[in-house]
Amino acid sequence: MISPQAEAVTSELFQIASDVPEHRRDAVLDDINSIIETNWLTAERFWSRQHSPFKADHGIVLRHHGGACVAYMIIQRLAVGGTPVIYLSGTAVRDTYRGSGFFKQMFETAMAAEFGDPAAPAEFCLCWRTRNPVIYVLGRAQCRSVVPAIPAETHGADLDELCLSLAAILYPRQAIEKATMAMRGAYGQLRYRDEPTTQTSPDVDRWFAQTIPDSADAVFCAGWASNRWARR
Repeated sequence: MISPQAEAVTSELFQIASDVPEHRRDAVLDDINSIIETNWLTAERFWSRQHSPFKADHGIVLRHHGGACVAYMIIQRLAVGGTPVIYLSGTAVRDTYRGSGFFKQMFETAMAAEFGDPAAPAEFCLCWRTRNPVIYVLGRAQCRSVVPAIPAETHGADLDELCLSLAAILYPRQAIEKATMAMRGAYGQLRYRDEPTTQTSPDVDRWFAQTIPDSADAVFCAGWASNRWARR
């Protein structure tokens, strides 16, 4: 793992992803896909002009080190029944930079932009889809309650229906198992180069290994997150 000097790492935020200039879009897609390819075996590019993040309801955070893009986070904004929702559409760190804290830094950058206004809501729903127990733990840490709940005491019963509703909105053609929120075959031909584990949360690692053993499977997660960014 590379340990970058803090001052050499910079963040670039496009709160409205459609504001990415046209002349930069292909380069941004190349950077994002090259980061994905250090973590996944891919048959084709995941993000493209056809499957594009450059939309008004999306936001993009890029992390740069030494002139290279080394991490990205893509979010999507939506609402269900008046509840503000942030969906983590995608996030990855270049393999040589894992463990550098970039997920937390990018998340803070994105959420400060979304919820820093004094009039922003006090709470929102954070949701994400993953087969990576590390991402589950990082997402769970942002929430006061989450489904699926690992361990069970983190469970919020009021989230079950919201989680299922969000999964249906975001992935209308993808079946979801109500008991576990598992989505079978969600990642198609994508395969991790090295199956990730937390190494610090054996209960989560065990749950992922038992519940979604196929590398194409995923789990859809949702949690209640407090707005700690509002300047009240």
